Amino acid sequence: MRLSSFQVYQQSLNGINKTTTEIAQTQNQLSTGQRVNIGSDDPVATAKILAVETELSTIDRYQKNIDAVDSRLQRTENVLSNIETILDRLNELVIKADGVGMTNIERNNISIEISERLLELASLTNSQDEKGDYIFSGFLNSKPAFILEDGQYSYQGDEGVRHEKIAEQLTIASSDNGQSLFDGFVINDYIPVAEVGINNSGDEQSLTVNVIDQDQYNLVVKDGDMQGYEIKFNMFNEIVPNGPNYSIYRISDGVLVEANTAYDQTVGITPGGLKIDFQRPPSSGDSITIRPIKQANMLNVIDNITKRIATFEEPVSEIDRGEEDAFDLFIAQSLDGLSSIQEHIRSKRSSVGARMNTLTAARDSQEALTLVGNQILSDIRDLDYNEAVSKLSFQALVLEATQQSFVKIANLSLFNYLK
Repeated sequence: MRLSSFQVYQQSLNGINKTTTEIAQTQNQLSTGQRVNIGSDDPVATAKILAVETELSTIDRYQKNIDAVDSRLQRTENVLSNIETILDRLNELVIKADGVGMTNIERNNISIEISERLLELASLTNSQDEKGDYIFSGFLNSKPAFILEDGQYSYQGDEGVRHEKIAEQLTIASSDNGQSLFDGFVINDYIPVAEVGINNSGDEQSLTVNVIDQDQYNLVVKDGDMQGYEIKFNMFNEIVPNGPNYSIYRISDGVLVEANTAYDQTVGITPGGLKIDFQRPPSSGDSITIRPIKQANMLNVIDNITKRIATFEEPVSEIDRGEEDAFDLFIAQSLDGLSSIQEHIRSKRSSVGARMNTLTAARDSQEALTLVGNQILSDIRDLDYNEAVSKLSFQALVLEATQQSFVKIANLSLFNYLK
């Protein structure tokens, strides 16, 4: 086989270019510290690297979800812890309010502190996160969870609960709504809620409603189909002698239960186990509606306790001891209600704690997977410097030998022998 001078030159040049390219590739590997920099370096390894990087990206997303959920749950746990502390104090105050030798002034001071604690609780139930969202309003997090309206606290959020995926097969609740935490407490007895009408002069009446016989009131409520009663004040000439008088109607069917009963400002109205006192004498046309509630949120239960303690006055004679007995019963029932609320809050706090433990386990698992993934990635992609340096030295030697042999071949010519 004959080779022309051009072919000899071309083969030598190709060899030099190939070796130079290999040296450049090795030098790039040494500068980056990676064996595989582009797909052509090792197609099979490149496919494995892409798969591992995708898995690590997913794990990183799970870890960010874990951190976000952990932040929310820590905030919730802190709020519930503060609420527990306040409830413990309220329990002490309610017990103290029924203590032997307690004066009306001391009892009033207790009611003032309970009112302040109630405001603290209301503030805690409307806690916000760093973005200003209300954390207990469910999906309606742009508005407060609880508002005070017409003398009653009401929940205005929804039942929404956020869930986050923290592992391939694991999703966890990252929030709790106020309805599940602080609303819907089933109380042992019915609580009367008064709705005051406006009379013909446009003035709104102010009054207090107390339960003086809980058993009797419970029976009256059930007889009234749980709807309550409306009390209307009639014209003075409806009775003889003329004077303030009222009639009572059942809301469920409008039936007249009690007609044209004389009203005494010093006695108030005492229908069905209740005692209703007006701050000023009612006028003809005044009306009030008394509705019972069986389920109440935490704030309303405590508000009812506050009002009852504030309005109770120690009897001045043995004849009036019946009201004191009713107050003792109310305190006992209030303590039961507070105990129920405390138990519920503890249960919810335990649930939050359990979820935080799940987050810790998930975080440890994801961190372990990250270590394994990074190790696999290192094994596939990272450079063995000893091997690379040796390879570079060999490639440099090959390049030098190729260049020297090319010089000698280039100097070969028949003209050198024609002398």
